[in-house]
Amino acid sequence: MKSFTFRAAWGLGLALFWSSPLTAADKQGDLMQLRVSVFNSASISPKAIEHAEGEASRILEDAGVAVIWLNCPQDSQHEVSRGRCTEASFPLHLHLRIARVSRGLKPSTVGISFSAEDGQGCYVDLFYEPIRQLEEETHVALRVILGHAMAHELGHLLLGTNSHSASGLMRAHWTREELTKAAKGNLGFSREQSLRIMYRLAQKTPRDPQRMVSAPRTSNNEIGGDKSDLNE
Repeated sequence: MKSFTFRAAWGLGLALFWSSPLTAADKQGDLMQLRVSVFNSASISPKAIEHAEGEASRILEDAGVAVIWLNCPQDSQHEVSRGRCTEASFPLHLHLRIARVSRGLKPSTVGISFSAEDGQGCYVDLFYEPIRQLEEETHVALRVILGHAMAHELGHLLLGTNSHSASGLMRAHWTREELTKAAKGNLGFSREQSLRIMYRLAQKTPRDPQRMVSAPRTSNNEIGGDKSDLNE
């Protein structure tokens, strides 16, 4: 099987993190809140998107983050109905777009995230066709691959620069071992990464108790600009 690789276009270093995720005691029942506007430009079924979001929610929840997914209409003429979908603010409200294929990237590119040299960014693109191909090659469910790709690329925005790791979800190369762990629900952020994500979110979160939530679950191969993309 081909391995899928996350490559740093800005020459990012490696962050060697891997240990157990946060425990319930660590989180003390409180999760940081994150909004993600999702734009389904690939015409994937809403149910498939919902299942992938559930997978990504579980991964991020284990890292101390509760995601509110805003599944946004595609027609720009209905701007009023899009409401908060168009809002973007680092790091509390991010955008994730699912396109059918990439433009100007390798055909094997699964996803790409964009951030400035200071490590801040709000936008992620994922590409359906290479994800579907990976599903066929590995027999790992689409929702698992798509959900983990969502979490990986959002992780780059939440972690900032130097966010590759030697193992785990943020590893630069996904092999059969990583995908097997993903299928079993055992691929996620490390404890150190989780703490880093929560710290960065806390720095930008208004001191409002409503910004903290108690575990509700609601219903991008190159990295760099950090532009990050998932390649073969």
